[in-house]
Amino acid sequence: MAEVFLQRILVPIDNSLSSLMAQETAAYVARKTGATVTILHVIPEFRTVYEYSQSVGGEVVFSEEKRSESILSKASSFFNEENVPSNVLIGRGDPAVTILENATPKFGLVIMGACGEHETDLCKLGSVTKKVERHIHLPILIAKKISLLSNFLVCTDGSEHSIEALSFAAKLAAKLDAKITILNVQEGLVQNISPKTAEEIGELVLAATLNAIEEENLETAKRVEYGTPSNVISDMANEGKFDLIVLGSRGLGTAERFLLGSVSDDVSHSAQCSVLIVPPRS
Repeated sequence: MAEVFLQRILVPIDNSLSSLMAQETAAYVARKTGATVTILHVIPEFRTVYEYSQSVGGEVVFSEEKRSESILSKASSFFNEENVPSNVLIGRGDPAVTILENATPKFGLVIMGACGEHETDLCKLGSVTKKVERHIHLPILIAKKISLLSNFLVCTDGSEHSIEALSFAAKLAAKLDAKITILNVQEGLVQNISPKTAEEIGELVLAATLNAIEEENLETAKRVEYGTPSNVISDMANEGKFDLIVLGSRGLGTAERFLLGSVSDDVSHSAQCSVLIVPPRS
């Protein structure tokens, strides 16, 4: 029996516009893949403790509980209208930690907005999304715009994690009927020293990445560009009207990623379109 590509999607939500974009994106992906959506809303710990109201009868009713029920009810209704099977979860505590705790291997993908309801730039990563993106062990799609996800820019440096990213992207693209362009960025210094060598290395990286994945007859466009990788990727995605950037994550430890940063961190923060980050297999 053939392996099912994507069975369950986890969608953390709040009351933000960014969250609505994540829901729209999740509904589209779920319809195309046949996946079930689990909607997760987290009540922050400080709200659980302090935000409450007193009913007429003297019973203490936590207003945040009611607010959560309303948010989840609206989300459930949305997925029902989209003919997407869904279920709900309520978490309590630190939002990022709670999302990570619920992002178990039974899910094949996490889709969430770039920022929360109190953050105004819909393309910059908010504090919760940034924490989740850095620590999650599942593929995560950060929704920044509502689109059909029909034009993927898949970035590779020839490493194992970028090969895994292309493999995941190829499976998703097949379900969404999307086009793929794979991109290798050579550092500008290499090009300055020897343009021909830089081009040859880039072409070898692209060929090796394509040869390493299992999907046969995968049709892609290929590009080699030069400069600082994160800047080139974000600029090319914007200029080429790509609606999804796909990158692998090196799976570095917390201290390493904090001190050194990474291309996936930088691109997920600066890109104007949605970003899919695929971590190493555990």
